[in-house]
Amino acid sequence: MSLIDRLRKSAALEDEACELVAVATLAAAEAGSPPASALALALDVTAVRFGPMIEALRVVERRLRFGLDGGAVARNLASQGPGAALVAEVAEAERNGDDLRERLQIFLKNSFERREYELRQRIEVFPVYMIVVLVLFFMPAILIVLVGPSFFALLRVLYEV
Repeated sequence: MSLIDRLRKSAALEDEACELVAVATLAAAEAGSPPASALALALDVTAVRFGPMIEALRVVERRLRFGLDGGAVARNLASQGPGAALVAEVAEAERNGDDLRERLQIFLKNSFERREYELRQRIEVFPVYMIVVLVLFFMPAILIVLVGPSFFALLRVLYEV
């Protein structure tokens, strides 16, 4: 497996982990939990399935919760991937007193749209691969089956002369 495939697979796993955390946080928020508690509960629930990735999110969440300058931490999170963006959304909802459920629904909608877009891009490339397979493997076999008898008949005629 190449490095690009491994990075793509780890990015897909990170997206899946973040979506699961977002859904669990949304469920806890629907039950009436405050944003920080809902995120902590969601991280505990999803740590069973995605251990190392969730631990990285826990570190970001703790930096946001217990850091002296939460605004500076939140500004630097954009470059750290979807998990950090999720934690930043929860921290901003906690700080501003916004409704966490709306923010998480928007986050999940954007995440699903991004994954659907990436899937559509991969699907659009698939016919090109199929044409290459067709030209390399099926076309020579069809030519042999169709032209072979004519070629052998031509050889028989030439040897009889």
